[in-house]
Amino acid sequence: MAKVALYGGNSIRTWNTNEAGRILDEAASYGLTVTLGLEVGNEWWGNDFSYWNSRAVDEKIAALKKVVEQYKDHPALLMWGIGNEVHLFGGNQLMVLHTIDRIAKMIHETDPNHPVMTAVPLGPNFSKRGLMRLLCPNLDILGVNGFARLPYLQEEIGGLFGWNKAYILSEWGSEGPWEANSTDWGAPLEKSSTLRGQEVDYYWDVINKDSTYFLGGYAFYWGTKYERTETFYSLFSFEDFETESVNRLRVRWSGVNPDNWAPSLDSLHMNGEPLHRSLYLPAGSVQEVQAFAHDPDNDLLSYCWEIRPEGFDDMKKGNYDYVLNHLLPEDGGSNIQFCTPEQEGGYRLYVYVYDGNQHITTHNIPFYTLIP
Repeated sequence: MAKVALYGGNSIRTWNTNEAGRILDEAASYGLTVTLGLEVGNEWWGNDFSYWNSRAVDEKIAALKKVVEQYKDHPALLMWGIGNEVHLFGGNQLMVLHTIDRIAKMIHETDPNHPVMTAVPLGPNFSKRGLMRLLCPNLDILGVNGFARLPYLQEEIGGLFGWNKAYILSEWGSEGPWEANSTDWGAPLEKSSTLRGQEVDYYWDVINKDSTYFLGGYAFYWGTKYERTETFYSLFSFEDFETESVNRLRVRWSGVNPDNWAPSLDSLHMNGEPLHRSLYLPAGSVQEVQAFAHDPDNDLLSYCWEIRPEGFDDMKKGNYDYVLNHLLPEDGGSNIQFCTPEQEGGYRLYVYVYDGNQHITTHNIPFYTLIP
């Protein structure tokens, strides 16, 4: 939070009320506001909640009312956020939206001083969100989680069947794994942190063209997050080093250029050739890879390489730190030789480029090993 405030940000968002008191107090100490998330329940996640069960819904609303009463007068509270994309997982959407509206009505009765929003994804059917105006009249603001489809947002929010009311971007950033091109075996192709930083800059201009309904947005993800890979969303490395996305957000938030910029990674080559979309390599073979990077401040660059199994299965197993270091040289520069795994399957080769000034750029190559 200190860095958000230092770099010119003014608000944070949570998905739930875990440690809400500490978060609100800390935010207030830095002059930040908080959109406080109220977790509702998702049937898709462990069948933990049923929107058809009227008693369960009543109990949930009663429990959330106590939370609203507890934090409604906190000086850092900006607005309430009811769930996050809960309609995706709750079964019948009409029942889910009816429950969201009941919660919004309860909040207004309990706390008339703060607006209420719920977050939905910017998906292919987003242009029909006007239905929520009718089914959720107690919602003040629509939260939109938008990534690669952000250029379509303004037209769809104001279309004939659109929301046509105030909205925020409850999450925004570069493209997500579900939007990216994929290999033949279904591994999403992740852009380098350099390209993702450039996209953050581009999307900032896109989303701020709307001066009618748009109120502001939360950049995703301020920190580190493991989802498909440990770098797809993360604006920081696990060592808390800053990517170019952080540099560019700082400029947009504050109007001030950082004294030192993250390095740029221009391309990766395998065996002297530009990368192909679906890269098949013989198991147990030696390959050569080269990273072409530069630093805008002429800082001396250092390199770290990793090989990890393709992330989705390992994410479900909790094996976030399963790195095949034995296949890589002990000292890595911009050009290395590595050995492919003996076991057939999907993997990723990661490169991390450091500038010695707490900045980093990252990229990775998905590849599939085949047993001859």
